[in-house]
Amino acid sequence: MEIRQLEYFLVLCNELHFTKAAEKLNITQPTLSHQIKVLENELGIPLFDRLGKKIAITDAGKILHEQCTHIFRAIDNTSNQIIELKELKAGKLAIGTLPGELTNLVSDYLLDYHLEYPDLQICINSSDDLLKQFKDNKIDFAISYKQEYFDYEDEHLQIIPLFTEELLFVAHSEHPLLASEKIAFQDVLELPLILFPTIHQCRKVIDSAARKEKLHVKPKIETASVQAIFKLVEQNVGATIISKTLCNLYKTNTICEQTIYNPPLTREIVLLYRKDKFINFAAKAFIRLMVEGLEEAGFSISEKSQQLIQSLIKYA
Repeated sequence: MEIRQLEYFLVLCNELHFTKAAEKLNITQPTLSHQIKVLENELGIPLFDRLGKKIAITDAGKILHEQCTHIFRAIDNTSNQIIELKELKAGKLAIGTLPGELTNLVSDYLLDYHLEYPDLQICINSSDDLLKQFKDNKIDFAISYKQEYFDYEDEHLQIIPLFTEELLFVAHSEHPLLASEKIAFQDVLELPLILFPTIHQCRKVIDSAARKEKLHVKPKIETASVQAIFKLVEQNVGATIISKTLCNLYKTNTICEQTIYNPPLTREIVLLYRKDKFINFAAKAFIRLMVEGLEEAGFSISEKSQQLIQSLIKYA
């Protein structure tokens, strides 16, 4: 049973005349007769009673007509829903991020995205285990930090580097170390520091660098609140080490930042998605908007990554 045969059948039901139906379908009358006969043979029962030049629908034909109506209505509904998805008038977008700065980074583009595509449902899943989010099919793509020990290929994940982010020394504008062009990591760790807890991604970079240099991290205050960290720094309670992204978002006139060296603290922000999963139009549109926003904000995305991103969002 083919869709084409069912289309022929429905037209013949409406016309109840082989010649008229064939003309409407723009095929020959013998072709129509043959296709209807093939359909009847497959079902093993007549669909029409031939009454000379006239025909009438049999009981079997009435059943098929009713079901065909449902089938073609479902096909039309499916087509319309897919068109709505392509035009971003319906659908859901789920983005995975690591907790902390990356959740803030992605969330910065939610308003612009909503204003452009108000009918879409958007969800940001913040989790330390993005791999499980991918395996459970809970996210369309993710923004993460590149983990050197992680085998992305083995997990069927495509990775596109976005930009390299620097962690900065941030302190009250009157702090004496800010007079230097850059500050040694060891000197920073000797100061009273206000840092994120050890489970935070930013803190993990700091702790990892300290271990490599055989240094100790002993913060004066630990808090997961970005606002609290900047308020304490503003009140000159202590200094902090924080990402450039957050520094740009929360810095005030009484706070200044400086580069850290020996070693510099950096991390690579990447876009992740499954190689074996279709990237829907809602996801492509968000990636396009986010990349444009990153470039406008001065983040440097390599030419190779630009090409990969353009290839990914080609039909958005």
